[in-house]
Amino acid sequence: MAPSSRPNFRDRVYVLVRSIPSGRVIGYGHVAGALGVAGAARQVGYAMAALPPDTEVPWHRVIHSAGTLASKGDPVRVLIQRSRLEAEGVAFLGDRVPMGTYGWMPPEP
Repeated sequence: MAPSSRPNFRDRVYVLVRSIPSGRVIGYGHVAGALGVAGAARQVGYAMAALPPDTEVPWHRVIHSAGTLASKGDPVRVLIQRSRLEAEGVAFLGDRVPMGTYGWMPPEP
């Protein structure tokens, strides 16, 4: 495959995030690791933040691995994220999602 025809990192992130089942969540670092780019959690966060408001990519299913929501700079987005997760049946314990219950990992290739 020619380098210009390979999917870029963001596109790969979006493909993986689209595969997260409703009612499940994954950590930023776990997305990066599943893509073979361990240590790129921040870049996954940038990819999520770059999505337009009307996106169909379920960005709200990507959270911190400790189960907390990312609130940097946009508290309204956190409220939207929590509301969407709760609508999918994700329960919170205080401000955390119990990752043992709702965490998801993609199948290994």
